[in-house]
Amino acid sequence: MPTSDSPMSPRLRAALETARAVRFLCSGNAVRSPFAELYARHLGCPVPVDSAATRFHNTSMFAQTRQALVEIGVARGELDAFVPRHLFEASAPAAEPCVVFGMTPDHLQAWAATTSLPTDTFLLNELIGHASGISDPVLDDTPFDEAFRAVAACVESLVLHLLARSPGAGGFR
Repeated sequence: MPTSDSPMSPRLRAALETARAVRFLCSGNAVRSPFAELYARHLGCPVPVDSAATRFHNTSMFAQTRQALVEIGVARGELDAFVPRHLFEASAPAAEPCVVFGMTPDHLQAWAATTSLPTDTFLLNELIGHASGISDPVLDDTPFDEAFRAVAACVESLVLHLLARSPGAGGFR
């Protein structure tokens, strides 16, 4: 379980304490953000999660993403039901306050340019105390397994923190 010596910032810790929804952003909603969304659900995230693209309009997740999710036990029905969305197609987050995680600063800038919703935004890697983004295996030639490991570590931290919240915290089940 998370402890007070966690590497995450006090601002992120405070945002998670009241979060009632989470949104993950990446460039195409076909690799990193769908992995994060579906893995968070698989781990039993206690608040609604979704994901969206900021740049490309894809029609399906990449085969590598699907395979990585199958390997960690995500149900095939969840995978089959997933449809990539672009920010312009995505509805408002399921609840407010929503915490938005981008894989890179560009994703957070795109979010800020397209919404007037009051949200806290962070790089996904901030969940594990890193100030850097998570590279795109498609655009940056990062190995897919490396990107999935990085996203998984962050999502695991996120879910642990959300599950450990006090019962009075917003969005707690």
